[in-house]
Amino acid sequence: MKKIYALSLFVVLGLALNAQTLTEANHSPVSGEQFATVQCDSLGVSPGASGTGVSWNFSSVVAHTAIVNNFTAMPTSTVNPYPVPGITVASSINNISYYTTSSSFLKYWGGNITAGPVSGNLIYTSPAVSAVYPMSLNSTSSSVTGGTINVSSPLSLNGTFIGNSGVIADATGTVILPFGTFTNVIRVVTTQTIEFTTALANGTVTQMNYDYYSANFKSSLFTISTSTLNVPAFGAPSTQTVVNRLMPSPVGVKENVQLISDLLVYPNPATTQLNFNTENKSAKHVFIYDVSGKLIESKLFTDGKLTLNVSDYANGMDIFNVTGADNQLLKTGKITVLH
Repeated sequence: MKKIYALSLFVVLGLALNAQTLTEANHSPVSGEQFATVQCDSLGVSPGASGTGVSWNFSSVVAHTAIVNNFTAMPTSTVNPYPVPGITVASSINNISYYTTSSSFLKYWGGNITAGPVSGNLIYTSPAVSAVYPMSLNSTSSSVTGGTINVSSPLSLNGTFIGNSGVIADATGTVILPFGTFTNVIRVVTTQTIEFTTALANGTVTQMNYDYYSANFKSSLFTISTSTLNVPAFGAPSTQTVVNRLMPSPVGVKENVQLISDLLVYPNPATTQLNFNTENKSAKHVFIYDVSGKLIESKLFTDGKLTLNVSDYANGMDIFNVTGADNQLLKTGKITVLH
């Protein structure tokens, strides 16, 4: 199941902004941004409580490291099938979402849909409002939607749909993930109901998405998506839940605007010891992750320097993040360990 619409997982910006207020600047997709997500086991995963001061612990959620999607945001001109220029966010031709953005709204105009056995594409003439800016706790918006649906599987069908969508920031708190603990998190819940009509059958798709945002990332750290397909002519409704989490430093990601230009990381490849050296006083902490996003080690800089003992690291590539005093990302890169 792919999300009908997504409050997308975008590249780290590391802006010193309050996560409890989302804006176009710290939330909407921008052309050229890249990010990666890894699909996780959804069994027993619950969105948790709403309200203030909530703690959501997803640290034990198992990642399926073979299911990684690398997304890129690209401009889209005024051409069919979408009626206005905007931004396309895609990892493949089968995983695309299309948006327009302003200082007031993020609007979803279509993309791929998978619900139960049905796969297809939605093209909106009346878009869904995916976010309202500025968006803080209890901010809410709704919209009436409509457009066309093109089903590719299990049969090839064309039809139309009408529906409604809603978005609310329903909670703030702390998220615990395998690669870190994040405070000042805001949770955004988006819902949508689509009633579609085709030559073969009519039905309804309903979806609810939970996205958890931190000030340290222009992205949803963790996403829970549930969709239900109900086609009375084909039997009982079918429900699916898919969980994705952010890869902490995706390959190809644009680095933070506050990046450290003089950082030395050596020797790379490393055998027993790895050194970090910078004169940038903003650098406070180094985090090392494996390619699945699991935190391996973290260490503080001392006068712009630190040394890691990598003797017990597994052979292969790992990812590092250099962060500042407020945990904002300043630099990301790759290291290789060869024993």
